[in-house]
Amino acid sequence: MRHDSQRELIARAIILDAGRLLANHSINQKTGTAYYALPGGHVDPGESCPQALAREFREELQAELCVHDLCLVTESIYPGRKRKDTRRHELVLYFQASLLTPLQQRRGRIISPETDKDFQWITITDLPAMLLLPRALKKYLLTANLDSPAIQPLTPHYAFEDSTGS
Repeated sequence: MRHDSQRELIARAIILDAGRLLANHSINQKTGTAYYALPGGHVDPGESCPQALAREFREELQAELCVHDLCLVTESIYPGRKRKDTRRHELVLYFQASLLTPLQQRRGRIISPETDKDFQWITITDLPAMLLLPRALKKYLLTANLDSPAIQPLTPHYAFEDSTGS
């Protein structure tokens, strides 16, 4: 499915397991910067955010997902990740979620049928030193009670970031 290259609606999952957070490690092709982002993807027309998350997990991780509460909404404008990208505008909804099926692994690495994905479990104690994007997500996770079985947002969280310099 083709999406508007300048405005994107994305759903992502916050999945915690034994003091670890599921994330995808990537490198911005424009800047060469390595970063982490939570798993998920674009919401297709006619699809709800929870439906999109479940579909993305089947496609990217061959796993079934249970989507829980909405925890955070971020809006970001940034230069893009690929060399030919123009400015991007993302509205991302972050949901707490849990895996219903185990992730497939080989030699301790999470397997994805999408070869450009590098899913990893990152420890919460390592989170302060990592580049997890957007920055508002990292800030939110560092202030949330991640030891609890369910993240309990006290108020709705929303963050806007324009890193294009305009």
